[in-house]
Amino acid sequence: MKKTTVSKITAAALTSVMVLGSTSAAFAGEYVVKKGDCLSKIAPKFDTTWQALADMNKLANPNLIFPNQVLQVPDKKVAAPVEEKKTEPVKETPKAEETKKEETAVKAELTGLTVDDITLTGNKITPDFAPETEKYTMNVQSDVYAVKVTPQAAEGSVVTVAGEEVKPGDSAVVKLSQEYADYDVELSTDIEVVVKNGDAETAYTVTVVRACDTDTYNLFKTESYTDEETGETIPYELYVPSNYDPEKEYPVVFALHGSGQRAQTTDMVLKRYQMATVWAKDSEKGHNECIVLAPQCATEDANENWTTLMKYRNGGAENAFAAEPKLTAAYNLLLKVADEYSVDKNRIYMTGLSAGGFATYTLAIEHPETFAAIAPDAAGADTEKVSALKGMPMWIFHAADDPTVKPDEYLYPTLKALDEAGVEYKSTIYPEGAVFSPSAHFSWVPMYADSTFRDWLFAQSK
Repeated sequence: MKKTTVSKITAAALTSVMVLGSTSAAFAGEYVVKKGDCLSKIAPKFDTTWQALADMNKLANPNLIFPNQVLQVPDKKVAAPVEEKKTEPVKETPKAEETKKEETAVKAELTGLTVDDITLTGNKITPDFAPETEKYTMNVQSDVYAVKVTPQAAEGSVVTVAGEEVKPGDSAVVKLSQEYADYDVELSTDIEVVVKNGDAETAYTVTVVRACDTDTYNLFKTESYTDEETGETIPYELYVPSNYDPEKEYPVVFALHGSGQRAQTTDMVLKRYQMATVWAKDSEKGHNECIVLAPQCATEDANENWTTLMKYRNGGAENAFAAEPKLTAAYNLLLKVADEYSVDKNRIYMTGLSAGGFATYTLAIEHPETFAAIAPDAAGADTEKVSALKGMPMWIFHAADDPTVKPDEYLYPTLKALDEAGVEYKSTIYPEGAVFSPSAHFSWVPMYADSTFRDWLFAQSK
């Protein structure tokens, strides 16, 4: 196997462009790390960058800082006082002063408006905002479940978003529909932003239009596979490029869903999130052309999953990482697809979210010879076995404030074990508040929306 070296990136790197300050300040003291801290969050407190903090503290992995850890910090800069220029007061007649007060009293306008979607792809209303324009339209992807609305208005104004008052400097998260029926239609949601100042009132409407991926869903075939080794029968979705040429070898993306898709219809493996469909979109564009296999761990048993994760949480297993029969069956299905189609067996990639992320680690540890690269999200690995991943390119994704798969419990122990075992990896940890819908657990939404990540994956080969 050819070893591919990948560099590490951190959550701090995602926000470094927003952090201004010197990278050469002298040490002034110490900072005790608090729970939820990351370098990108600490750096602005001392007018510096996360890179500077990492250098000061000789952090081999800037991603790994822990509560109660003591960091060296630079001297915080104090801005020089601005000399006030003396100006002569403007004399106004009583009538002019009265008119000015009246104008101030009746003004009820936004001075700024930002609407962000969860994909973090720059899809927002700004800086094109104009106070005189009271209706806006914003397009989002099919896997966006909420938008974050940040209004700004003159001091003294009362601002509401979708009927809820928003304090100055705060944002409102407005949820979009998560009904299954809405995945097959274009969805339009009107969000009303109202500014009140005294008796004056101005209403703004932001129309959020959510795309529909029906055309992409239809590119997949729903099939069923019965595994001889385990006796398990599992449904799956399979995408093969419409211009498939048996004389050409295709990479494969093996996509493993999370716990939420176990008891749903098979097509929800496609419709809930971009985990599988995003690769088919690229293929249709002639970019990163590939075969996509998305099996389903179909069950209504709350304790059954790809791995023993659910049993472990309910006290029925010693660990969360052992492969369950359906995961073994899914792996055997992958081998079957790789034999039946013209597949580049040096470019078989695996990715998974949440429970599927745990499964990604587990299968890669059990069968490192099969995969060219892996990309787990919101998950953790068996820390005692991660040395098996040496030489395998991987990009790990998580949110720093994930409430479901908590970083302190799964992510950070995994990263620490990988470092101690000398395993190289890339990591993206979204800062607190970056992933906001339906919760911070959904870090796979910006992950799969990131074309940089997708291009990186297809660049890997054994």
